[in-house]
Amino acid sequence: MVGKRVRDALYVHRAAVDGLKPELRELLAAASQIVGDRPWNVARIEPQAVGLLLYEEFDAAAFPALIASTRIDLASGAVSSRNFKGSANPLILHRKEQLVSAEHPEAALWAELTAELEALGCFRDPHLIGRRRAWEARLAAAGVRVEGHALCPI
Repeated sequence: MVGKRVRDALYVHRAAVDGLKPELRELLAAASQIVGDRPWNVARIEPQAVGLLLYEEFDAAAFPALIASTRIDLASGAVSSRNFKGSANPLILHRKEQLVSAEHPEAALWAELTAELEALGCFRDPHLIGRRRAWEARLAAAGVRVEGHALCPI
């Protein structure tokens, strides 16, 4: 199965939706019916809600920033949206290789970057690195920076 499990939510890239179990695809379809054609590239599927997330340049950015999110409560049909564009310290996405299928043309490259950063200890205490500034500080403390999908010494 594709996707990245975080607590009760499953995160999956739009290109990998076909790899989901049918009941999860149905939840996503129900959410899409409620909000219509809203731009998104990552879905957060929870038992009673779906988040449609739009990350910047998903393929190009090693750790894309969250631009916008829409949350759909499937029980009530309530919709809430937030815009993060222009945020000085946006939420960022880690381990994006887990959101796509293993056949994705860049999945191996993304996984290699994750493995290199894991070896440096950059993912310890993951709850502390969810925003750009904290992530960049963690990278700096490890003596590296990311260019494209490669590590470079500072």
